[in-house]
Amino acid sequence: MIVRQLACRGLINSHLHAHLKRPRGSQDMARPSSDLAAFREIFSKANNIAIITGAGVSAESGVPTFRGAGGYWRTWQAQRLATPEAFSRNPSLVWEFYHYRREVMLTKNPNAAHMAIAECEDRLSKQGRQVTVITQNIDELHRRAGSENMLELHGSLFKTRCMSCGHEAANYKSPICAALEGKG
Repeated sequence: MIVRQLACRGLINSHLHAHLKRPRGSQDMARPSSDLAAFREIFSKANNIAIITGAGVSAESGVPTFRGAGGYWRTWQAQRLATPEAFSRNPSLVWEFYHYRREVMLTKNPNAAHMAIAECEDRLSKQGRQVTVITQNIDELHRRAGSENMLELHGSLFKTRCMSCGHEAANYKSPICAALEGKG
């Protein structure tokens, strides 16, 4: 079932997909197989592995999803605040929005999925295999669980960049600056 879900979402490359067994009597257009043994065999030979995650992996830690029920902050839709245009229009509002999200994240911890991914990365790297965690999440829970080789597609709540010079720095202070004191 896992293999089928990944393949249906386009997450299994064509090489792996071609080697998975199809149900008896099926044609090329049939749904991908969920033959876990075939998946394990191919996975055991892979030297470069990408683990792709999104909001679902952090939802188990109590992180509100961006587009789900937790997708609103005050009366604002989160998607409308998380843009450079929104920052240009109202930087104070956007800072408050991100301050709130940072404060929520400081109360969350990695869950079993984050830990399993980090352990997988560690174990396979000791075998000389490369694991890259590619995530849309900005919560750093993968990093806190121990993942090291990561691509954070949307950045991090805890990294700031100067709009003038481009300098980036990690900032875990709460609040990030005195002006946001009490705005959570």
